[in-house]
Amino acid sequence: MRVTLGLVGSRGDVQPGLVLARGLRERGHEVTLGVAPNLLDLAEREGLTAVPLGVDSAELLRSDLVRTRMRSRDPRERVAAVREVSVHGWDELRTGLLELAEGADVVLTGLLGQEVGSAVAERVGCGFAALHYAPVRANDVVGLLPRNGGPRLTAATWRVGERLRWQLTRAGENRQRAALGLAPAVVGLPQRLAERGALEVQAYDPVLMPQLAERWGPRRPFVGYLRPVRTADVPADVPGDVMSSRAQGIAPDAGGVEDPELERALGEGAVHVGFGSMPVPDPAALLRVLDEVAERLGTPIVWGTGWSEIPAVSSGRLVVRRELDHAAVLPRCLASVHHGGAGTTGAVLAAGVPQVVCWFSADQPLWARLLHQAGVGEGMAFRSLDVGRLTDALRRVLADGVRERARTVADRVVPEVEALAAAIDALERAH
Repeated sequence: MRVTLGLVGSRGDVQPGLVLARGLRERGHEVTLGVAPNLLDLAEREGLTAVPLGVDSAELLRSDLVRTRMRSRDPRERVAAVREVSVHGWDELRTGLLELAEGADVVLTGLLGQEVGSAVAERVGCGFAALHYAPVRANDVVGLLPRNGGPRLTAATWRVGERLRWQLTRAGENRQRAALGLAPAVVGLPQRLAERGALEVQAYDPVLMPQLAERWGPRRPFVGYLRPVRTADVPADVPGDVMSSRAQGIAPDAGGVEDPELERALGEGAVHVGFGSMPVPDPAALLRVLDEVAERLGTPIVWGTGWSEIPAVSSGRLVVRRELDHAAVLPRCLASVHHGGAGTTGAVLAAGVPQVVCWFSADQPLWARLLHQAGVGEGMAFRSLDVGRLTDALRRVLADGVRERARTVADRVVPEVEALAAAIDALERAH
């Protein structure tokens, strides 16, 4: 099978696809890979050859469009900004993906880029598949509202959401289709993919939403989180934490367990903090908050700053590094404070530690709510984070009952090897 993968967006959007690409290659399939230009190094460290595709996602997240216009108090300005973000980079994605897809049996994208990816697949006459990192299709189990209003209201809110998404993207999508010589679409992407029988792999764990996993059939298989695994071309004597570091693009001596100050903090029982690809608006202010929280709790805090611009420091109970190896660090922590991205949520679930989600947008509030319902986490909007709220939330999740539930849930998370095998099996059956 010849598979073209177009992976754009943040690290959380790209990393699961890289895991899948490597697994496909090792099972003997031919893989052609395009990756957001600022994340090419992740592919290289996975031993994959990739070409730049789309636009720089870090630049977008730092742009005035995202940081100012999407947060405007003027609702018309916010709607215009959301419309612009929804189709941002589609021209570059279309031209690059069309070239990569020549001769492919299937084009596969992550959640971002589905509209363009499916149109390119239609143009070249091949199949299309997508990786979903959260529930994004209409259902009556997991809803968009802060509180569950029952099956009928849940299903209705999804229908409204899909119509709004179609109104925001319709013109942009049909411009891409016209550029590919395709007729305009008259219904939204979810309906068109359903009519084509396109595979939508649910690359997250059913442990927090078993009813939805039961409801959706083989076209939307729940496989589990696609996280880095030890593979055949990695020497058997390479320690697992080093393998995980390589897979995440992290040198093992830069925030891995070989770091003496980090090792000291973990040995004392630390709280992990990390907001992934979400640039923190005021890192210095957050640094002060974390320092005070660590003091109040009497617990070290280790912060992996990710895409937030702040230098590595170690002072008192606070250890700050650009990156932290989740596989090596999280299982040794008492709890994790993070943005609620699907990948980080999955890594913390698998590590068996409680979570405090300080969400920014998108699917992040959903994960906060599901974790709270499962009794393994707390949630708040990042904008409301302060010393008192974070301290109180951490005290709640550090209670013995919450920690025990987190360990119990971890035992039910699909192992990495099984998740990857299930995703590849689903693709092979479909194509």
